[in-house]
Amino acid sequence: MIWINGDRFEGYWKNDRKDGRGYEYVSNGDRFEGFFKNGEREGKGKFYWKNGDKYEGDFKSDKIEGKGIYYWKNGSRYERDFKNGLSDGEGIMYYEDGRIQKGKWKNDEYIGE
Repeated sequence: MIWINGDRFEGYWKNDRKDGRGYEYVSNGDRFEGFFKNGEREGKGKFYWKNGDKYEGDFKSDKIEGKGIYYWKNGSRYERDFKNGLSDGEGIMYYEDGRIQKGKWKNDEYIGE
């Protein structure tokens, strides 16, 4: 399926909605590969941003949610819990300069160990 704005989807459909394994290419250069349910990203997947960042892990209701790893283009990465697209819960942050920070995050903010 190709939309008029240039977005494209390759994969399975059910009841006129994306459902099952699929590949989504956004006209801005972002892309997603993984699973869909009722038209939304759901389950395991990988999202690649045009800027070079990447996320691998769980999705729920079209958002990053659950366990996963977010990789920044600069080499930093955050492993563990996400809620509603934000770092939320236990995790480990690996910085590009070699520092490691373990603890808890809430709404993308570090709140301590």
